[in-house]
Amino acid sequence: MTSHKTTGDNLESLQKSGYTLIEGVIPADKVQSLREAVETTVDSPQYQEGGRDFLACDQQFVKYVGDSRVNDVVGSVLGEYYRVSFTNAIIRQSHDKRGAWHSDWPFGSGGAAFIPEPFPDAVMYLTTVWMLTPFSTSTGGTLIIPGSHKWQIDPLGGKGPNPSESHPEEIHVSGKPGDVMIFDSRMWHAKPNNDAAHRRVAMRVCFAPWWLNLDVLDPESIMGQRMAAEAGANRATSSPPMPKISNKVFDNLPENVKPLYYHWVQRQQ
Repeated sequence: MTSHKTTGDNLESLQKSGYTLIEGVIPADKVQSLREAVETTVDSPQYQEGGRDFLACDQQFVKYVGDSRVNDVVGSVLGEYYRVSFTNAIIRQSHDKRGAWHSDWPFGSGGAAFIPEPFPDAVMYLTTVWMLTPFSTSTGGTLIIPGSHKWQIDPLGGKGPNPSESHPEEIHVSGKPGDVMIFDSRMWHAKPNNDAAHRRVAMRVCFAPWWLNLDVLDPESIMGQRMAAEAGANRATSSPPMPKISNKVFDNLPENVKPLYYHWVQRQQ
């Protein structure tokens, strides 16, 4: 029987290494059906042609976002009234090749709206990766450089290691289906090779404190459109953009999840 880490253990790991792993968040007997549902959604014309708006197409996964062990860590770091900013699927195809080192939005210069380097010496945003297939060296466990969240430099800013090259301290994050990795979004991470014969499937959920402006993530927002236009053609404020969810989708969310998405509901016309 696996002994679960305490919230304190997870916070210590997050502070020291930039990430932590919470095991068995999604029950083992639910993972396969959930993975199949995610793949079906991502492969569907509704998703492909509808702006890749995951929540508009599928609400089976979102109930797990309210997990207490995950939220105890997030709340301890970001404070009360934190919110979800992104909910999207991450699928790495078989034989997919590694990508460049990067930090997640709002850090780094990959979008029109970003926090420039040197990054503040504070945890301001958290990324969570919900594993629906095994994460390992061969299947493409996310590549990270532990401790790089303290470097305070943009991987794409040209002041650190080459973002296109491997790093001597890099590791693959390993975990079982149902596990959740939480990491400081400043940490350098990269898409890995997937040498397995099957897809690597996961969900990504990002958490922001109440004070962080999320309007720029909405592709229909005035601020988002202005910033993207001034930054140059075809340059979004973030990648991917996060469309607002409908009132119908919001009304169907579990009660303990609704507070995390209340800000992301389309206004009534």
